[in-house]
Amino acid sequence: MSSVNNNSKTSIQGPALYSAKPLSFWGGIDPLTGDVIDRQHPLCGLTTKHVILCLPSGRGSCTGSQVMLELILNGVAPRAVILREADVILCVGVIVAEEFFDIADLPVICVVGDERFEELLKDRDSSLSLRVTANEDVVIENKRGAFAAKNLLRMKDTLQSDSMVFDDPNQDSQAKVLALKTIRRVASITSATQLIPIKSAHIDAVTYIGPGGLRFVQKLVQLGGKVAVPTTLNSQSVDRRRWQQLGVDSTYAQNANSVGDAYVEMGCEEMSFTCAPYLLPGRPQKGDDIMWGESNAVVYANSVLGARTEKYADYFDILAAIVGVVPKVGVHIEENRMPTIIIDAEKLIREHLPRLQSCRDIDSFFPAMGWLCGNLSDGGIPLILGFDALPLVSDDNQKAFCAAFGTTGTAPLFHMVNVTPEAKGDDVVQKLMLSCREKRAIVSKDDLRHAYETLDDGKDDCDEVHLVALGNPHLSLTELKQLRDIITFDGRPKKDGIEVIATLGRHVHSEGRKLQYVQTLERFGVRFINDTCWCMLLDPPIIPRNHNSIILTNSAKYATYGPGLTKRRMRFGSIFDCIEASKTGRMTRHGGVPQWLRSFSTLSIRHLFK
Repeated sequence: MSSVNNNSKTSIQGPALYSAKPLSFWGGIDPLTGDVIDRQHPLCGLTTKHVILCLPSGRGSCTGSQVMLELILNGVAPRAVILREADVILCVGVIVAEEFFDIADLPVICVVGDERFEELLKDRDSSLSLRVTANEDVVIENKRGAFAAKNLLRMKDTLQSDSMVFDDPNQDSQAKVLALKTIRRVASITSATQLIPIKSAHIDAVTYIGPGGLRFVQKLVQLGGKVAVPTTLNSQSVDRRRWQQLGVDSTYAQNANSVGDAYVEMGCEEMSFTCAPYLLPGRPQKGDDIMWGESNAVVYANSVLGARTEKYADYFDILAAIVGVVPKVGVHIEENRMPTIIIDAEKLIREHLPRLQSCRDIDSFFPAMGWLCGNLSDGGIPLILGFDALPLVSDDNQKAFCAAFGTTGTAPLFHMVNVTPEAKGDDVVQKLMLSCREKRAIVSKDDLRHAYETLDDGKDDCDEVHLVALGNPHLSLTELKQLRDIITFDGRPKKDGIEVIATLGRHVHSEGRKLQYVQTLERFGVRFINDTCWCMLLDPPIIPRNHNSIILTNSAKYATYGPGLTKRRMRFGSIFDCIEASKTGRMTRHGGVPQWLRSFSTLSIRHLFK
């Protein structure tokens, strides 16, 4: 293998792999092999091992940095990643490998901009050459010749010397010193000149996807790491208290709990462990600068709460919590919260409003539209039209939309006219629309039908369902009530042999018990799991052992990541579809596609750039 030592002036050559579609490393690439496992991605089935990977950017999960680290430690990372636009999440995985593991043999990550990236896509040379110059820039050589690229891992320090008050290095823990060094490197990638204090943090890196993450967090503990702000934890990889009852492998469970224990030792909130921190007491307020990981939570915090956080990479999240600052970049800055593209669903929603008012249809409409809007947003912040015509957009509707948008979109924020807090009022909306400069995507019925059918791609001639998976993101208290009401409506029991499992945080679980929701659902046959969620529950016995089994979910996020992560087929439907399947053992061939969408078969996503 010919690879690059980022500390030397050298060159690499290798086979090139191209995609015009962004790729989430988490749920998209197997960290043990480097193979692309996202079944909705055009590169699925190919390998990124030792190739020169050309992508517009990453997308979706903040855990891409964890995957990058594991790829490096397993010796199966790409030789280089060429991006259209800078992607901090991927860079953080390489920076951590260098700073915390003293690894020199690392991938190069560089950015080339729109024009050069389009040339690369058009030419699709079977191999490429990269050369790192004496001043550590990157030169890319292909059939057209040579051109310069920006080496994201060797950017000059851009922080002003007075951007924050530095403590005496002799008094700081070694963990804080290393954290500051890493934060400075990340700041340079985004050209940040200042650091700003944060009010709270939410750590996504608490998942266990390999030994690298465990070694990283245990090293922080050994170096004296302590969080400087109130810090909650995302879902980890097992139910911390009941992993034995659930039949989880003991070695895996011990490693997963060791990761969680290390974060708790650094001062993180022991009772959190949820992918929906906005359901906990004391959630952020509009205008608060925070540091949150976990893509759905980031999108919810920015869009629904009006707080301010970038989509922060795993590992960077805990380092920022230790120091209590983040670079002043991205959506922390007012002007960067402006939209860049209009996604117009006004006609679609108004024409079909009576049918959308059906509680069955509206329940799946939001995750399907979130998935679609993420795909249509072209890496930018969208201004979404039409949803204010609906009689109600609930917190749970927005939660489902955010999770789906965070899966397929790149931006940490969307605006929904007259729904989200920063898009209310005629003058404000007019200003937001002008910001988009007439860049617009019209959503058609065919587009939405395509979204449903893509999410429900596990259907075949057999309508059987073997597992109903609820709670991605974690269930809210109102969702528990809704489940209770649907299940008890007609008194029919759960069908024998059908598993119904829901994940939720301990706080909501406790409140649900007080109101008897949990007990009613348990009597029906629902099993509850705390501390973890579906993107981490990858193996039997929680996942069916038979690879031909069907998992039904009402989560567009899980319907997207699930096939690659579990190697099982996924069905997508509403919460009503899920409960009906739990009682009958079947999901109709049409799945959750509403009746009013079924008669259209032509795909017609229309981007209008006037």
